[in-house]
Amino acid sequence: MKTRHDIEVLKAGWLRDPLWDIETTPGFEAHACELHAFRLATEARWKAAGDAREAAIDTEADRLGTHGLLRLVRQLETMQQRHTDALLHLAEGRSQAVWRVLTGREET
Repeated sequence: MKTRHDIEVLKAGWLRDPLWDIETTPGFEAHACELHAFRLATEARWKAAGDAREAAIDTEADRLGTHGLLRLVRQLETMQQRHTDALLHLAEGRSQAVWRVLTGREET
């Protein structure tokens, strides 16, 4: 059984680099429910903060009369991310995934 300190250190590490489902961390199986709840709550906070930021940007773009330009920038960012993800798939030898990523049929 891990100590409270061990769990808090794991959480802090995950917050710095949240690239895995924290509740699946080996050695912390006894704490999977707590870690799962922590991940979901944290991701919900991040989403809410991102949504609030996007709403503020939309409001400012409307005020400035640049909403069309903002939409174009967002589309370009999405395309750039898709191309980056496609290159990663190619590097991993997953050529079948490239078309799905580039056409938006697979989440990036």
